[in-house]
Amino acid sequence: MMSLGPTLSSAALDDPAEPTASIVSEERVAPAAIPAKQDVPRLESRLFQAATLAAAQPQRVDQAAAQKGMVAQDGLLQVVLEIDSADAGAVQQAVTGAGGVVQASYAGLVQALVPPGSVDLLTAHPGVRFVRAPHYGVTAAVEPEGLDTVGLRTWRDFGLRGRGAKIAVADLGFDGYRNLVGSELPRSFITRSFRSDGDFSGAGNHHGTAAAEVAYDVAPDATMYLVNFSTEVEMGTAVDWLISEGVDVISSSVGWPGSSYGDGAGTVNEIIRRAERAGVVWVQAAGNYGNTHWTGMFNDPDGNGFHNFAGNDEGNTVFLRRGRPAEERVFRIEVFLTWDDWDTYRQDYDLFLFQGDRVVAQSTAFQNGQFPPIEHIVYTSATQGDYWIAIQRFRSNRRVRLDLAVTIDYNLEYQVPAESLVPPADSRDAITVGSVEADTLNLRPYSSQGPTKDGRNKPDLVAPDQVSTATYGPRGFTGTSASAPYVGGVAALIRGARPGMPPATIRSMLLQRATGPGAGGANNQVGAGYVTLGELPATLALPIVVRGAILPP
Repeated sequence: MMSLGPTLSSAALDDPAEPTASIVSEERVAPAAIPAKQDVPRLESRLFQAATLAAAQPQRVDQAAAQKGMVAQDGLLQVVLEIDSADAGAVQQAVTGAGGVVQASYAGLVQALVPPGSVDLLTAHPGVRFVRAPHYGVTAAVEPEGLDTVGLRTWRDFGLRGRGAKIAVADLGFDGYRNLVGSELPRSFITRSFRSDGDFSGAGNHHGTAAAEVAYDVAPDATMYLVNFSTEVEMGTAVDWLISEGVDVISSSVGWPGSSYGDGAGTVNEIIRRAERAGVVWVQAAGNYGNTHWTGMFNDPDGNGFHNFAGNDEGNTVFLRRGRPAEERVFRIEVFLTWDDWDTYRQDYDLFLFQGDRVVAQSTAFQNGQFPPIEHIVYTSATQGDYWIAIQRFRSNRRVRLDLAVTIDYNLEYQVPAESLVPPADSRDAITVGSVEADTLNLRPYSSQGPTKDGRNKPDLVAPDQVSTATYGPRGFTGTSASAPYVGGVAALIRGARPGMPPATIRSMLLQRATGPGAGGANNQVGAGYVTLGELPATLALPIVVRGAILPP
């Protein structure tokens, strides 16, 4: 029976919340002695810890996996092996030979279920670069509140409702969608799950259902596809299928924090590039990490190996609070750390979570030329209060630029909104969408901001959030997850009016027509401005088809 897996991740970006108590600001100094590295080279620290726990108590593999934010099934841990593509067959044989099951593969990645005691053995295979937990997507969050301001009603008067276009909502789960068929969702659409367990609900996740409601509100006559997945490997196979189906637009409000550095590279960004080159318009939520993110150069004035966030303060404090009703007995936090060493993998930094002077969680992978500069902590506790994050230099011959983010339920003591985009919001090939308040068009403080790590302006546009859906209730759908399907629906309207218009042309059209702050230029808070179609669809550069008639340009 598949465990529910990382439940916080599936709600991490759709409902930005304010902490219920203030962070106590005080200097935090790392203890002189901390636990030594015990990881196996080429093996992710979090996976090593989960495998160790599971091997010690084989009857509790599910609990060990969930404790580290992973998934288990039938006593096996879900992992991803990054491999040399030429050795794919041999690696898959090694997985089955170790008592595992291959679930999916995509572009040098093999997703599998493996016995906890065999995890470290797979790192010894010559075709395996390293073994890690899968990157699990996190959700990021318009109904008619914005129809007038975006100019959709004028398009509707011309009969432009998306007919002829195919739009896909790519998300983690579509729980409850059947109850909305023929009302908040179209009477007919195409559904498919790419999760390894085939669960279209995504273990009870209704985030995708709300996103589909928004896209349907904007482009009600477009053919709709609903697809879900939980890992980047499953996402790749889903997108390949959507390309084969001739989908025009993909709207995704799923982010992958910690999966890459934010410079447009990485597996998920390559998936988007493949879609764009096939003619698909990809619309991506920016993420909601504006006030849960910090970035800066490693700074160690006292030479003890720990980063100083400010003055003598070696801790970035976060207050763990009571969670949502489903999590009311525990507090759960995820911490992501990356840094600028994606060419050599040899600058080695570690990540710790403290309560007082006690280390309660750590991520200490060996960056020795084979494991990427990523550290990831998942921590669950029954104790509310202040915790603090510390970063240690283990082995490095230069200062690096660090990038730290925590799940959005928890504000950081030291925050830097700039560069808080969640991959793949940094994609060169996606239209990245931030969020503004529907009535005032003011930027949401949690809406992730640019620039990208390689200096490009992002987001591209902004759209409303905190709007009404049947799934979340009146004005209950918040975050950039709500904004992205709005723009996805707009892109479907354009594709329906002008079949075959290239993605780059649609992007340029939307940026040129944007209004409000940012219009006439671009910045890293609102991009080119608020998405607006303009008053007259006949102002498109080419004739468009409306109700069977051709309008002049």
